[in-house]
Amino acid sequence: MDKLNALGFLSGQMDLGLKGHHSRVTLYSKKIAGVLCPGLINEVTFAATVHDIGKIAIPDKILLKPGSLTRIELELVRLHPLIGAQILQRSAIEKIDREIITAVLHHHEHWNGRGYPYGLKEKDIPLISRILAVADAFDAMTSFRPYRTSLSMQEALEELQKQSGLQFDQEIADVFLRIMQSGGKTAGDIKRYKCAKEGDASGKMDEVFELIKSYAANGNMKKIFDLLVETQEPAVREAALVQAIHLGSQEVVERFISLLSSPEAHLRNLAAEALQELGAGYMGRLENLLYDPDPDLRILCFNILAGVRSETAAGPVRRFLERLVTSGKLEQQNVMAAALECLGGLGGPEDAGLLEKVAVTVDRWGDYPYLRYALEQVRKNLCAV
Repeated sequence: MDKLNALGFLSGQMDLGLKGHHSRVTLYSKKIAGVLCPGLINEVTFAATVHDIGKIAIPDKILLKPGSLTRIELELVRLHPLIGAQILQRSAIEKIDREIITAVLHHHEHWNGRGYPYGLKEKDIPLISRILAVADAFDAMTSFRPYRTSLSMQEALEELQKQSGLQFDQEIADVFLRIMQSGGKTAGDIKRYKCAKEGDASGKMDEVFELIKSYAANGNMKKIFDLLVETQEPAVREAALVQAIHLGSQEVVERFISLLSSPEAHLRNLAAEALQELGAGYMGRLENLLYDPDPDLRILCFNILAGVRSETAAGPVRRFLERLVTSGKLEQQNVMAAALECLGGLGGPEDAGLLEKVAVTVDRWGDYPYLRYALEQVRKNLCAV
């Protein structure tokens, strides 16, 4: 397991919703970086994957508290960027770049200086931290939490706009708003930051980007996917991914679905990201994979459905759980937990009956405390149980 996957796995071992939270924040952050600073996509991806790793030290009774936090509890939660930076700094897996550690340390700083832990202001806040701040806040607003329901995507975008230039770097917030309002596929012509990681190769990189655009304009899907699979340069891979999504044909969908079974983790993640953006047209194909013998593939498919965030995506999850209840078949805990987490983000109070039946089935299986805990959290979020 490489350092990104190992620390990302550790980050996911927190409350039920945070594994999906990390993957979505990573997706949003990569979109922003792809527009503003493609040379930093590797660093942005790593930082986004582990940005909340410090919360592993915060007790669940605080993270999952359904009501307001006390002053002391709030101060404890606000220690998580410091704790996260310390975990990364002391990581025995591999030496972590200082850039990643400072990005995690400062991802809750505000543009107006009213954030934490150090009250940094404007461009004193590291660029990656400013990107994470926008992506993190948007996902938090559109996700269920034990202490509140989620905002709609439109409501969250409006709030993001209100806080642009106050909580958030206005340029970064504007880029993200344009990305989301255009369906996540493009942010138009926006100037890029000059990133040290790009060095003198930035001119050559621009030529590669133009070449990839020409492939898309000519519908040359094969060359785009060859680049996507073979390149070692994150910025080129991201550009190829964007153009493949632009093509958006059924053949493109099938190619991405085939990559979900790739032995390369980065290709599986890219395929998942693409399918989340391509929307509901492939739901039948994805639903079939929920019953594949490979549990990792099944979990990945639940994560994709969670990222689509639509009623169409909720259907396969409900049918999976109904089938489980009907058959009474014992499922692997991690697959079941992924299904429940997915429904927690897509469902609503109308799922109370289904969740009750799932609870009865889980009780019949015996001693599965993790599943009972996961089920309890979903029922609290969706049904106010």
